[in-house]
Amino acid sequence: MIVNLLGKHWDLQFCKKLPRLSDGRQARGWCDHPDSTGKTIKIRDGMSDFDTLRTLIHECQHGADWTRDEDFIDRFADDLAVIMELCGWKRVPKED
Repeated sequence: MIVNLLGKHWDLQFCKKLPRLSDGRQARGWCDHPDSTGKTIKIRDGMSDFDTLRTLIHECQHGADWTRDEDFIDRFADDLAVIMELCGWKRVPKED
């Protein structure tokens, strides 16, 4: 699906597999640089609803502000995901 972040468009995809990180862990998400062509945001399928929400927030932040450091993005995504869950956010299954 095509999503818009601050006037730029990404193809948001949910994928069964993403590459491994340099420390050996499997990535939960990936965001292409905002200035690249054919940009994608990829979210690993099969995670818990909370991890999916947190990862989606995390990767969208990269798209919105590539200059932010990873620690800030991690902390903000964690905090916002908790706030949204406390406010009653629930993932609704997508209808085909």
